[in-house]
Amino acid sequence: MAFDLLIECIKNIATIAILAYPLMKVARFRRSLLLNPSPQDKILLSVLMGLFSIIGDLLGVQAFNGALIDSRIVGPVVGGLVAGPAVGFAAGIIGGLHRLAADGFTVVPDLLGNLAGGVIGGLVHSNVNKLSFLYAFAAGACAEAIRQSLILLLAKPFIVAKAFVGMAGLSLTIVNGLGVALFVAFIEDIQSSQHRVGTSYAEKALEIARRSLPILKTGFNSRSARELAEVIFDISGLDAVAVTDKTNVLAYIGAASDHHIVGTPYVTSATRRSIGTVDVLVANSREEIGCPHPNCPLLSAVEAPLTCDGELVGCLKVYKVNDVMHLPDVKMVTGIADLLSLQIESVKHEEQARHLADAEYAVLRAQINPHFLFNALSVIKLLIRTDPKHAQDLIVDLSAFFRYSLKQNADLLPLFKELESIRLYLNLQQARYGDRLQVNINVDDKSVEALFPTFCLQQLVENCMNHGLSNKKGQLLITINAAIANGNLTVSIRDNGVGFPPEVIEAVNANTTTSTMGIGLTNINRRLKTLYGGNYTLRLKNTDQGSEAAITIPND
Repeated sequence: MAFDLLIECIKNIATIAILAYPLMKVARFRRSLLLNPSPQDKILLSVLMGLFSIIGDLLGVQAFNGALIDSRIVGPVVGGLVAGPAVGFAAGIIGGLHRLAADGFTVVPDLLGNLAGGVIGGLVHSNVNKLSFLYAFAAGACAEAIRQSLILLLAKPFIVAKAFVGMAGLSLTIVNGLGVALFVAFIEDIQSSQHRVGTSYAEKALEIARRSLPILKTGFNSRSARELAEVIFDISGLDAVAVTDKTNVLAYIGAASDHHIVGTPYVTSATRRSIGTVDVLVANSREEIGCPHPNCPLLSAVEAPLTCDGELVGCLKVYKVNDVMHLPDVKMVTGIADLLSLQIESVKHEEQARHLADAEYAVLRAQINPHFLFNALSVIKLLIRTDPKHAQDLIVDLSAFFRYSLKQNADLLPLFKELESIRLYLNLQQARYGDRLQVNINVDDKSVEALFPTFCLQQLVENCMNHGLSNKKGQLLITINAAIANGNLTVSIRDNGVGFPPEVIEAVNANTTTSTMGIGLTNINRRLKTLYGGNYTLRLKNTDQGSEAAITIPND
């Protein structure tokens, strides 16, 4: 008898499995199992799992006094496992009410058992990160064991309840536990297939990223948005792709392009919702998309925000016409949007760095020391009486120096042009200081043609003059060396002055300034980083004889 009951239970589970498997192929049901179900999805799952509970009841075999050997508990437990306690409880009510309308002395325990099964499945859902065959079997077996316990507690007469549980309890516990586990095995099969799809989508996302990132070098605008949409549409295989800013459609390619018009405000209510937040929005019905056009073919959408420094700048939207969005779709679009957002931020920061560098470059060009000009004119005034020829030469040098300083617009020039300007400057300074200032310039033949940032060398020489002679008695020796080695050009300026204060070296290394220094050294450091990257900086150090400032840059 017990063996016959076990066979009947297995038949019930097999029938339910046969009915359930085609359901796993329905796109909406699959999506509900793989994504966080929406309220509409939860209603659908509650009804479906309630129907499976009813089917399990209808397939049941009557034992005696209206008691059934059935698998009604499977539907509510599975509902709770895949979508939480609310769905499990609702499925339990649907199946339980159907059982309540029938006869049998176990009607009330069956109803309560259904509800308990849904709650147990929901508790497992809430506390287990990943469903497995073992967890599902345990949930199903536990739910059935509780139902059997309720029959013993509530069904009358007790002797009949005890006989029923003794005859069918173990078989039902084992088989219904296996039935729940079989459902979960189907779900794991779906997840495995989606993982394979996800791998393919990951490859697509990487290719999209590879081709999309260079497009944003020109900034986030209608032209780059159009190119982005074309790349994503070509590679993803989706039915439509759109890129918007915060108010308008910047680009749209694919289905429904007749009424989703580039350059006009976006029309879907889904976009209005997503633009108001920085969350990813998934819509899996025309109602959720909310397009006002009556014949819009778009069935589902994923809308992911494009951000810059945490602020919304636009939205990446993809659409399907004949299918819902699955987990790999959502992950792919989200990943692409995140990468594009990072690139938008990077381009913005690069643009800001360029503006800063341009401003600092303008400061360097305009930073003509008024004391230097005054002192140079004073020396020339004196020489006009004592040495008119020398005064005339100095006027030519001063004119040439200022012409170079004020008219030079290039970021990089051959080093020999910078050295020509330095020689003009030092000629004027030597006219003032005479033998107190000595200069040695050692530049190899290869270095003179190497490109060097304009005005950087002048700033360093001026720094030697300002701090060396003002704080030093006797002769100041400035040595300029330039050489190419290992593909890099190194230019160093040494002096035998008093050296750099420690706080100045720390400030330059930190890209800041102190109250005791100007902005020239820090500007040089920032400019080098902007032109060549963070590995190329101004290096300051104090030596036994004085100080040294060195610049090493690539010699491309």
